[in-house]
Amino acid sequence: MKKGLIVAGLFVGLIAMAWAAKTSAGEIGVTENEIVIGSVSPLTGKIAMVGVAIANGAKDYFDSVNEQGGIHGRKIRFIAEDCKYEPPTAVAGLKKLITRDKIFACSSTSGVPITAALAPSIKREKLPSFCTIASSSIFSPETPQYIFSFGPYYSENMIFNIEHVLFTLKAENPRVALFYQDDEFGMEGKKGFDAAVQKYGLNVVAEEKYSRGAIDISSQVFNLKAAKPDYLFVTTIPSHSIMLLKEAAKVGLDVPVFATANTRYEQVIKVAGDAAKNFYASEYTALPYEKNIPGMASLMELWFKNNPADTVPERYYIISHVNAMIMTEAMKRCGADLTREKFLSTLESMRDFDTGGITGSITYSPADHCPLSTMRIVKANPATLHYEPVSDWGLPKLSVR
Repeated sequence: MKKGLIVAGLFVGLIAMAWAAKTSAGEIGVTENEIVIGSVSPLTGKIAMVGVAIANGAKDYFDSVNEQGGIHGRKIRFIAEDCKYEPPTAVAGLKKLITRDKIFACSSTSGVPITAALAPSIKREKLPSFCTIASSSIFSPETPQYIFSFGPYYSENMIFNIEHVLFTLKAENPRVALFYQDDEFGMEGKKGFDAAVQKYGLNVVAEEKYSRGAIDISSQVFNLKAAKPDYLFVTTIPSHSIMLLKEAAKVGLDVPVFATANTRYEQVIKVAGDAAKNFYASEYTALPYEKNIPGMASLMELWFKNNPADTVPERYYIISHVNAMIMTEAMKRCGADLTREKFLSTLESMRDFDTGGITGSITYSPADHCPLSTMRIVKANPATLHYEPVSDWGLPKLSVR
């Protein structure tokens, strides 16, 4: 009888010890000594420059956190998976992070089609996740419970560009054209274009699109040239922005090209060369060469630890850095008892978070996981290989939220 009681007591004690260990260490992806964070981005393929920037932006920031002692004594272990900008590959990569690596949260998913493909798994696993895109198709009409981002939607980027032409440049009845990627991402830009066309009665002379991964867009550019637009508005990824600018120069399509923020890349200027002389983009982060901004100065210190002094980080490095900054702050506020549930509620209660001027202040709520941030127009300068601000910070007049 006593032997049975001892065995039963030991069994109960083991259960209690296991439960205590679980609660003291948080939950999945959290141990006494570490927090496991994952990332899914295109590390290889046509837009590897995007994915590598995303992975490095988070890694460098988390490494700096670890160097300062981590979060309540826990170091961050960061794992980046390559999605090749292919939704099926992204789904497989996230499955590996969830089942094998047991991540606590995901610091970045890249691209509208990628995030859309991952959303069901994120919801099923109740996995706190950040994405490096701001897309109305992801964040509205219903706020995703487990996905966060910041900044204007691509549709709002497009509207801001058009309003710059109408109200800052004061173009009268301009002939406008649209060029976009034929998927969820491109349709985001088209949504804003269509809204502005309807609101302002624009004279649309051409609309052309290309398939994701297309290697030839010459026929579309020829059609755009034939339509004789005064301004061309585009929703393209960096590689196809380069293709567009080069092809436009070849056929003599010499008009201002306004792009959404995702393609504001120094590499676009470097590869396109003088063909980028009339290339503009909306942007909602500070530029890496704005040394008077405290948050950007700190970011550049991290960048120069691993990169030559004559280089600058791509914009997705900056966005991923901000994602990691927000996540770190929320994990710190959770205290030593870190759980996904507490992390999510802490994020949703975050108000006016200051990124040191890299972006506008960030405020989340249960109803808004992608706060709108001010933006401005920047212009490519082939002589310096930099972008230069050509407008004040502001918000679109036409709201799509």
